Amino acid sequence: MPSIRDVARTAGVSIATVSRVMNGTDSVAPDLRHKVMQAVDVCDYAPKVGRRSLDSVALVYVGPYTVGSPYDSSCLEGMVEGMRESDFDITIVDLKRDRAPGETLRQFFARKGIRGAVLRCTANERALATELGSEGLPLVVLGDHFECDKLSFIYAESRTASEEAVDHLVSLGYTRIAFAACERDDGDHLDRLLAYRAVLEKHGLIDESLICRVPPHRFDGAQLLRNLLGMPNRPTALYIADPLVAVGAMIEAHRMGVRIPDDLSIVGFDDTDIRNSVFPRMSAVCQDATMLGRAAWELVMQLSTDGSNQAPIVNKQKAWLEICNSTGPAPTTPDRFLPTGARIKA
Repeated sequence: MPSIRDVARTAGVSIATVSRVMNGTDSVAPDLRHKVMQAVDVCDYAPKVGRRSLDSVALVYVGPYTVGSPYDSSCLEGMVEGMRESDFDITIVDLKRDRAPGETLRQFFARKGIRGAVLRCTANERALATELGSEGLPLVVLGDHFECDKLSFIYAESRTASEEAVDHLVSLGYTRIAFAACERDDGDHLDRLLAYRAVLEKHGLIDESLICRVPPHRFDGAQLLRNLLGMPNRPTALYIADPLVAVGAMIEAHRMGVRIPDDLSIVGFDDTDIRNSVFPRMSAVCQDATMLGRAAWELVMQLSTDGSNQAPIVNKQKAWLEICNSTGPAPTTPDRFLPTGARIKA
């Protein structure tokens, strides 16, 4: 097995210099750091960190940090379940902060003692995620999905269940159905939007003015509801593709005196069990994000064990539609609502 002495000999530097580079010390000149890291690659050296050389799996946010979302927190719970049954730890790393200029991902992983990584990204960071995947390391993209033969993916296919959800609203007599998705695109949210468009176009009911993009926060769900219900020809049904936005909308409906589902039917999205925590129980397209996180951990373990001979894997779970109490027959004469809750009779 290559040693730090082999790296020092290959780079033509002292062992102390190699050690400083591997520990991320700022006192090493950039050209010397690059020379050492090239030697690390040539020797295929993995430094010993703590009790073993590569002892952690990283959770890497290529784009915005969303650890507080129901999806991410549930995925992390699943990763922790996998971690506790393995000999490895979870580490959250910041590539932008910690990765040295010119440092490859392989070099970064070696310096940090990282075995593989679960990547979280949006559509805006796909080029960078693809670049990271080109190094052939055990990387699994969680949630987002796109055509790329350099990365493995795990996600819940939600387009089919989303089509069922919109069809359900159409079958109840709704012709004005709004859609709300996160302002940041990823494969999951794009699938739900495509499903909404496909169903309403099939029935000749599509209205682009009823497609909304909002930040994924509860208070944005409240603002969304106020805006939609004040429209002259307001929607009478709503598919909200984000859990917190859906909860915020339902809470605001109660404050405004909007009766669900008599005045407005709502289908939400649920990563956990949030549909059973609101009143009335929310009809929702559901996925098990905890299971997705655990499966992502296990896939990283599989890829790191099989090595470079393992082809990228796409692990596609299934989302499902659960009809509860927040959807009902369309109202015949829908009233408008002011932000104060005042009802304007149709």
